[in-house]
Amino acid sequence: MMRALLRSIVQNATVTHADSVGLRLDPLLLRAAELLPLEQVEVVNVATGARFTTFVEAGEEGSGEVRVHSHARVGDVIAILCWGFLHDGQTLAHRAKVVTVDGENRVVSLLEG
Repeated sequence: MMRALLRSIVQNATVTHADSVGLRLDPLLLRAAELLPLEQVEVVNVATGARFTTFVEAGEEGSGEVRVHSHARVGDVIAILCWGFLHDGQTLAHRAKVVTVDGENRVVSLLEG
């Protein structure tokens, strides 16, 4: 049986631009969350609970960029979730990457939960 489990999450990301087709992130965040360009992610607006699914792409390294499309506004705080499909035998050792960022989208903690 396959199960969808949270693979990684970026918490407290602040939207810097609201004019992108997908979700453009600073590559430092991509690496911390182990996300690949064009990978599907779910974005949750922390204040409103609004959710949308899109793909992720790399922005400028070290920029703190979190660029989304019209489902969020500059200054909104979002969570970025990536789901993975695992066989039952893989789930026992599974730990999600939990990346927490500050107001400038710099990584302040990286845990496996």
